Amino acid sequence: MSQRVRTMNLQAYQQLIRSLSALVPQEAAIALSDQSQYVLYRPSGAIDLNIQPGDPLRQGSIAKQTLVERNKVEHFVSPELFGIPYYGLGTPLYDGDEQVVGAITLIMPPERMHLLPSVPRTAYITGQYDNLFVPVHESEIAYFSSADSTTYMHTAMKTYKIKQTLQALEWALPSHQFVRCHRAFLVNIGWIRQIERHFHSTFMLVMKDENGSKIPVSQKYASSFRTLLGF
Repeated sequence: MSQRVRTMNLQAYQQLIRSLSALVPQEAAIALSDQSQYVLYRPSGAIDLNIQPGDPLRQGSIAKQTLVERNKVEHFVSPELFGIPYYGLGTPLYDGDEQVVGAITLIMPPERMHLLPSVPRTAYITGQYDNLFVPVHESEIAYFSSADSTTYMHTAMKTYKIKQTLQALEWALPSHQFVRCHRAFLVNIGWIRQIERHFHSTFMLVMKDENGSKIPVSQKYASSFRTLLGF
């Protein structure tokens, strides 16, 4: 993918950050980065890391870790990094080819981290089956898949078309429950029956749905997946 296209995508994400400012807790600072530096930063009245556009990403920061793991990251960061402690929530940003182009980080004072759940979460996803629209609770969803620019939601017995992209779902759903394991799959950890070793240090997930679906864990996500599940 050309640098021009990547830049255009990041410009679109900059507009997203401006819109997101109205939705997140007012105590949250917001940082947007590409793969090497911060592109946009909006401090809050409660916390300011004094980040400037063009500053390189620091080892140990939420943004850097999000890009390395290519997955959502959420934890406390000690004051050694930016001079003050903070609690951060980062999520990777993807282009149309599902390549990571950057990260969004929400930054909160540690004593106000409890406010982060006020970021909108989706408890129900509405799927289309034939001519019906069916709201499905997230606990009933085994996994999501993407193919030919269409996203599918899979439950124990049915498959639905949905309008959300995998990236949007990854942002909206609880990160401790729904995990990106492949550019084309987002899985519900509670629906994994077993994990099998596969080729080249990758894995295959056997799901608990009626078909016993097998979902690949690609090499890109294998390390963060193992860390999350502790094996």
